[in-house]
Amino acid sequence: MNSKVLVIVGMHRSGTSVVTQWLHRCGLFIGDKLEGPNIGNVEGHFEDVDFLKMHQKLLLKRNFPSTGFIYKPLPRLSGEEKEELQTIIETKSRQNEEWGWKEPRTCLFLDEYSRLIPSAFYVMVVRDFNSTVSSLITREYKINDRRFRSRKGLSRIKWILFKRKNLEKMFQKEAERFLKIWIHYYEQILACTRALPDGRFMFVDYSRLFRNDEDYFLRLKKEWQFSLDYFPFITLYKEELLSEVKDISKYVKDKDLLVKARMIEKDILLNYLERA
Repeated sequence: MNSKVLVIVGMHRSGTSVVTQWLHRCGLFIGDKLEGPNIGNVEGHFEDVDFLKMHQKLLLKRNFPSTGFIYKPLPRLSGEEKEELQTIIETKSRQNEEWGWKEPRTCLFLDEYSRLIPSAFYVMVVRDFNSTVSSLITREYKINDRRFRSRKGLSRIKWILFKRKNLEKMFQKEAERFLKIWIHYYEQILACTRALPDGRFMFVDYSRLFRNDEDYFLRLKKEWQFSLDYFPFITLYKEELLSEVKDISKYVKDKDLLVKARMIEKDILLNYLERA
């Protein structure tokens, strides 16, 4: 397998879609079939459907939700499952000299991919835990809002009357769970980077990318030798699409989780983002 592969990695709601859209605009092939837009991603997800469906199948087979919203390690893949992944990778590599993919559940299988594609390069997309968790809960709320508003009768009226209260309840119910998921995903990412050579990965904070996108582009083109053409990230970054960020700390009962999340953020900032 002589093709050059770029794996775009990051937690759900961390900015992987817009970063992948940017790389696609720069000329990176990211798949023939891509997941389309929906609530929370009106511009599209830019997710390779082949990897998405495979990851969902692997999760369901292990009695985990297909969303990938988990915070426990997955059992190792079987030989047959590895062969299925290898087939997807080899098919894309035969068809493209350079290609990449983005699918957040990839984070859960990074140890497998590092063995299946030992020459791959990685873009690790990061977003702070407070903004990520807040965005996840807000998206869940919007999904519920659409579902209840489509109903008739008392349940629809109650939902509309207590809209603000419903959002507060959702933060109370989900903040700690989603924080555990954020921690698990970035623990997988950091474990992956510790096993990779320094020159084969980069960390990107998408909220800063409009200020230093040319630096990252030059690294992709000059150091990693991807055949890309520069496209300004600022034309894709639409701040008005971002949901309002709420402070999740008051909803998290286990304060040790907040300490752990802050330590992960500090590790990424000091050891990766500030060195970039």
